[in-house]
Amino acid sequence: MGSPTVGRWQLAHELRRLRGDETRDSAAKAIGVAPSSITRWEDPAGMTPRARDLKLLLGHYGVGEDETTRVLNLRSQARTPGWWQEYGIAKEYGTYIGLEAEATRIENYESALVPGLLQTEDYTRAVVQAAVPGISEEELASQVHVRTVRQDRWREQLPETWFFINEAVIHQQVGGPYVMTEQLKRLLALPGNGSVTLQLLPYEAGAHAGLPQPPFSLLHLREVAAVCTESYNGTLLLDKPSDIDRHVRLLNHLRAAAASPQQTRITIERALRTLEGLSK
Repeated sequence: MGSPTVGRWQLAHELRRLRGDETRDSAAKAIGVAPSSITRWEDPAGMTPRARDLKLLLGHYGVGEDETTRVLNLRSQARTPGWWQEYGIAKEYGTYIGLEAEATRIENYESALVPGLLQTEDYTRAVVQAAVPGISEEELASQVHVRTVRQDRWREQLPETWFFINEAVIHQQVGGPYVMTEQLKRLLALPGNGSVTLQLLPYEAGAHAGLPQPPFSLLHLREVAAVCTESYNGTLLLDKPSDIDRHVRLLNHLRAAAASPQQTRITIERALRTLEGLSK
């Protein structure tokens, strides 16, 4: 069975497609629920309908037996707990983890930090401790563990992944010279089989298209696509075609402004030599 998050998103999109031009009020009245229920069921971040209500709704839409079975299976998939839920992380972050695990292509832009999928444990610890002063060792260990499991699952699947990061990221000594030295070594050890591409946005790029943007990831799945943006207010997930198109255009601008993978490697190696000198 696939990710519960993907099942939820597929179910929401299917219900919106099946309703067609019928109003929410009309569909709700036909099966005896509030219009707000239809709204929540069609929202990927909303609620999963009860089996009884879903069967009534599919019957009202005139859905055949085979398709009804398929949609009910999506409901079952959506209700399966994700591995991350036992760690008490925010719902939106959990949704992102579920989508990320099923992605066939990931495109990620980071303005100030090494991408989470590429961070060493010590780098992650330093970032979390800075973001949450006074965090308990237990909670810190939990957050680091979730990040590590995400990385393990990504490396197992290794979808086509494209990382764009500002050059300043490799010079910011997060955790000190030693931690950053090990982090840069991790970046240089990325798979060289073409599935993972890392490109720096050099200082010379000036005011590139990503500079005023928050960090974001564009996740391509077989059935859906989604954008995840992060800010101080939390994680925001977008799936409207207009949002997807806007971020595709933004990524194309970043690709054009970024240094080549070869030049990126040279720049990271140069930064590593400087750090190794400081660590001695």
